[in-house]
Amino acid sequence: MAATVQTLLENQPDIFWGSYHDDPNYHFGISLNYREDMLILLAVYVMSDCIENEDGGEEMLVGPEVLSECYTIEDLEKHGIVLSDLMGEDDAEAIGWYCAELSVFKKSDLDAIRESSARLDGYLDTVISILEADAEEAATDAEAFEDVSFFDMQHDLEAIPTNIDDGALAKPLPFEFRLVGDALLGWQSADESEYR
Repeated sequence: MAATVQTLLENQPDIFWGSYHDDPNYHFGISLNYREDMLILLAVYVMSDCIENEDGGEEMLVGPEVLSECYTIEDLEKHGIVLSDLMGEDDAEAIGWYCAELSVFKKSDLDAIRESSARLDGYLDTVISILEADAEEAATDAEAFEDVSFFDMQHDLEAIPTNIDDGALAKPLPFEFRLVGDALLGWQSADESEYR
């Protein structure tokens, strides 16, 4: 059964993983840490290296079995998945690369977050629903989020860089946002260095 936002809340700040159906060598992870006055979200993108198998096809080195053992960024690095800045360097131990997008949503900015979301087709609706709940109750009694899927949360998090790249979202943002590593997906137009 796929993870839900309830799963993320009950197991914070562990990373949970999903894959892109149209490109199985890309994986997406979410870590959620809800404190009394803020929600900290980490979106992690992993791109697998590959080797040629006996049939002449490509075999991905990073798959669900590897990621099931990775609950933190440190776990990724222990398994040979290194920061995307190092891609192209001679690192025989690397089996894949990661980058991350760190977003911090403060309850004190909730009105501005709501306004931004409403202006851009509700791109932060899942984030807002979490911020509207009490942090302690959300962690211990998260049933209200059992129908909000991992992929709903992924949609919110991917909409942030998409809106930045499209020019629909610009600084100052109503939340803190930082890119860690060279982006592996998106960012064709915006200057990703501004968000590091």
